[in-house]
Amino acid sequence: MALAAPLHAAAASAYRTGTAAVIAPADAGDRYVPALARHGWNSVAVTEPSHQPDDNTGYLRHVTHRTSLRRTASHLTRLGVQAVIAGSPAGTELADLLAARLHLPGNALDTADIRRDAGLTSAALLDAGITAPRSIRTARLANALEWATYTQAAELVLQHPDPTHAHPSSVCRTEDDIRSAWHRIHDSSTQPLVLREHLAGTHYRIHTLTGPGSDGSTDHSITAIWSETRTADQQVCRADLLSRHGLLARALAFYMMRTLTALGVRYGPAHATVTFIPDRGPALLSLRTDPHADFATDVLRQATGHDPIRDTALLLTTGRRPVARHLRRAHVTKIALLPRHDGALDHALLRTITALPTVAATTVLTADTPVRAGQITGWLLLVADDSRAINQDDQVIRAAENLGLYGRPACIRP
Repeated sequence: MALAAPLHAAAASAYRTGTAAVIAPADAGDRYVPALARHGWNSVAVTEPSHQPDDNTGYLRHVTHRTSLRRTASHLTRLGVQAVIAGSPAGTELADLLAARLHLPGNALDTADIRRDAGLTSAALLDAGITAPRSIRTARLANALEWATYTQAAELVLQHPDPTHAHPSSVCRTEDDIRSAWHRIHDSSTQPLVLREHLAGTHYRIHTLTGPGSDGSTDHSITAIWSETRTADQQVCRADLLSRHGLLARALAFYMMRTLTALGVRYGPAHATVTFIPDRGPALLSLRTDPHADFATDVLRQATGHDPIRDTALLLTTGRRPVARHLRRAHVTKIALLPRHDGALDHALLRTITALPTVAATTVLTADTPVRAGQITGWLLLVADDSRAINQDDQVIRAAENLGLYGRPACIRP
């Protein structure tokens, strides 16, 4: 179990140039190109015919995958590919298949479908004796309603089985809630949905990196744990970086080691959402093995000692993990701007909150930008030696929201 904050090891002075295949690169996945280049490695993009990366993204070659795994693997072999990594959620399945075909490090194929399906994930963990939500995975509303009656749970959650799916989950308290959410989410008569018990505990976003240990066995490292505060409709409005030295962090880390092993995660990054129930302990809600890149990566790297993209590139190119070092104790918090009505960002109040003492970085926030009710407008990153300073600035941000950060709501006639 690795909980210590790391120092990125410098590349060896005489490293060999290599080539990595980035599968279905997009957004965060494109950041692998400069990260791998820092170690002298080239990147090859593997894409579907419907999507081609821009020519200026820095890839050595673009390889189009046209259903034939054998042909794509042969092409990558000719290019000298020595590592395979998913570049987006769409690339995780093909990355697993190509890594196995090329005899390169990758995640287990026999649990690949389980990792990408929340219902199958919960069932597999429960079968392994690991805590997970009770659930049913079905394409029939009648089955879901019957299971809900059987479980007698006060609250249930209906969701798409794919943890990367854009449609949000819905908390349901009655049969009518389930029916309404079902018709809103269900887009195909054969598409199953997952109805699970709602575990009302604090949610934690946990980032990990897996690779071979010094003895050759699979070793999982915890790189960051964020404690999430959510609204009534389950949107994240605040996330606080959790200290790695407490009993809670160690309990979450131990749980993740067992979970990643059971689900066949053997190589590369992963990020999971885990809830903690006092009388049951941690329980996995979702797991993803696609790349994750946060905003303000430089500031976060200084605060946490980690950058998921750079850490993965170091693992791919050298087989090493970041070297542990002692970090200055800092409190780090991400704050979401979440309007309750349509409007536009007010210039004066936006300037006020972005100039607060603990605000170290933000996403792109421009005055007069239109905002939509219930949709996150942007994020602020707060860093301070004292958590009270962060909480004070958080109160100022929330006060600014109430004072008209998003403009005045339109008057509604009676």
